[in-house]
Amino acid sequence: IVLPGAGYSEKFQSSIFKNFKYLLEEKIGICIFNLNNGNLNKNDSIFFEYFKEKIGEIRGIIEYIKNELKINDINLLGMSFGGIIGFIVSALEKEIKKSIFVISGVNLEFLTWRSLLRFKIKKDCKRIVCKRLHRIYRNLIKNNLYDEILNLPKKCFLYEPITYLKSMKNKKILMINGIFDMIIPFYCVLEVKKQLKNVKIIWYPSTHLTFKFFAPFAKKHIIRFLKNENIFRN
Repeated sequence: IVLPGAGYSEKFQSSIFKNFKYLLEEKIGICIFNLNNGNLNKNDSIFFEYFKEKIGEIRGIIEYIKNELKINDINLLGMSFGGIIGFIVSALEKEIKKSIFVISGVNLEFLTWRSLLRFKIKKDCKRIVCKRLHRIYRNLIKNNLYDEILNLPKKCFLYEPITYLKSMKNKKILMINGIFDMIIPFYCVLEVKKQLKNVKIIWYPSTHLTFKFFAPFAKKHIIRFLKNENIFRN
């Protein structure tokens, strides 16, 4: 299952398919999810409903693939914003065997205030308030008080991938990122590695937008990962 980035729309569907056609050539089936209306200019409650809706739809597709198509080897590949949603889907779905995240990461606070996305993401609270709430949130995570997250005044913590990382500790995970990416900065990748030792990370000397020039190399790593081969061999 492929989850494209925020800029995805139906008019780009053919180009997305073309970029992932190499998987079909390796006899790996693909399902490209229509992540429509994935813009970042939403307030907290609308964003929460958006995540809830899309995650529900993706899980419905997984159920259909397993029960109707009788396919048990289901994997997920999320790109950029699609990867942020993908973290949550992978954590909730035991049917997902392997997860691949390309130019994606976690930590919505960092993305909102310290990445280039700060110019795009709609903000519902002042930075100092956000920082204080995230300090409380971090303490709840640290002390395994996950149920208390429901009592926080903002819903963003419910679609923050960090909330769900603990459920991915036994998953096979590959992350492919650009070291010079200022949209999904390297810190948002290291945050995953800090909590999940089972993550394999491959870095390319790219930004978010220039990553496309390294896509041919990334394809080899993705195929090897899905085929249980050594992704680091020459």
